[in-house]
Amino acid sequence: MRVVIAGAGDVGYRVARDLVNRGHGVSIIDSDPAAIKRAQGLDAQVIQGHAAAPKLLVEQSGLAEADLFIGVTGNDMVNILGCTFAKAMGCRTIARVNESQLLDWPFEPDPQAVFGLDACICPDELAMHRIWQILSRPALTRLEHFSVGKLRILEVRLDDSSPAVGRTLDSVELPPHCRVVLVSRDEGVIIPRSEEVLLPRDRLLVLLSDVHELEELSESLGVPKEVTGEGNIKRLMIAGSTQVALRLAEQVARRYDGVQVYLVEPDRARAEEISERLPDDVTVLVGSPTDRHFLREEGIRHEDLFVAATEREDLNMLSCLLAKREGARRTVALVYQTELEHVVQNTGVDTLINPKRVAVTAILNRATATEEIEALEELQGGEASIREFLVKADNGLAGKSIAKLGLPEGSMVALINRGGEPLFPDEDEVLRGGDHLLVFTLKGQLPALEKLFR
Repeated sequence: MRVVIAGAGDVGYRVARDLVNRGHGVSIIDSDPAAIKRAQGLDAQVIQGHAAAPKLLVEQSGLAEADLFIGVTGNDMVNILGCTFAKAMGCRTIARVNESQLLDWPFEPDPQAVFGLDACICPDELAMHRIWQILSRPALTRLEHFSVGKLRILEVRLDDSSPAVGRTLDSVELPPHCRVVLVSRDEGVIIPRSEEVLLPRDRLLVLLSDVHELEELSESLGVPKEVTGEGNIKRLMIAGSTQVALRLAEQVARRYDGVQVYLVEPDRARAEEISERLPDDVTVLVGSPTDRHFLREEGIRHEDLFVAATEREDLNMLSCLLAKREGARRTVALVYQTELEHVVQNTGVDTLINPKRVAVTAILNRATATEEIEALEELQGGEASIREFLVKADNGLAGKSIAKLGLPEGSMVALINRGGEPLFPDEDEVLRGGDHLLVFTLKGQLPALEKLFR
């Protein structure tokens, strides 16, 4: 596949890097010399110039021969305009659009169709949606992109008292509809084998297809039992007045009855402004999310969920750590630098959400999906991935056992969707045509894994 990417910032660079690693031909365009210099380290054509200049697109980037155009500059109009030109040249198009109002047209025709946009990605909206998922089940994340419905990922942190500590994974009696798919430690992330010994402070990711087994899972691993109840968030405090923070406060107030929503903003004028915009059910507080006395006065110990969504990731991390120390049950911090994710992964914040990372994952999902290679999700700050593959009757995989597939090291077939029913297979399971495989793999192994299923 030939891809032209407009924008070599954090999102564009990561999309380009992943596509190059998968063997696709990539041209990347940007006007920023620093971004161009970084992109020149990729095995791609790198062009300095205006990313929506028609002459540059046609004569230098090879747009006429391209299969896909991705507009991910920091300027929505440049992204949209580039997609419009690309669509006229016969390309599929994906645009990053931060301002959703640009596409909010209540009449026919749909602006997305007028502009020639096959898909639109809004990082803030995706980040807000990730936080939204936590509201219904604080320690569970829905896997909505995959073919088996109602899949969840549960994160479990083992302490010294966990009944699983010191035991091999195959000796821990887990419920039938779950599997430990990833273990994160200070020294790194692993896809565990059955003989892996579990240690104190291990962070396990557990795949579940039946949430009713959480009680039984609690007995095996020591999972906090409060995750077994739906809708157990009664108090939510949000720090910041970014688009993510405002959209989250608005959505929760409108859709959840009985949830008390507090939004913290240190600037009084800004607080008064956003108070006028938000529903009456949202209480806007003037104060600093890193002021311990302020948080105590506002009852932080009673908060079921504390979300730090300011523009400063250092402030988000500090306020989450303080909120956790003062009694908040669960914390979520927005971070914006990929490097920072790895540094702060085990500092005590329950969930880190990087809007740029979720945007990259969404773009790659749309860019690389084929009949055989389906949905993609990244885990643990990009250190691991989930990929769904379709076994076709004529691709040479049907009739093989999982043990004979030749999976790359650090990969696991965790689940098979067979006729709409989830199956947690062992190594002897024989694949059938029409099976959808959910495969967990470590960073760097995804290209080899995708090649196996093409």
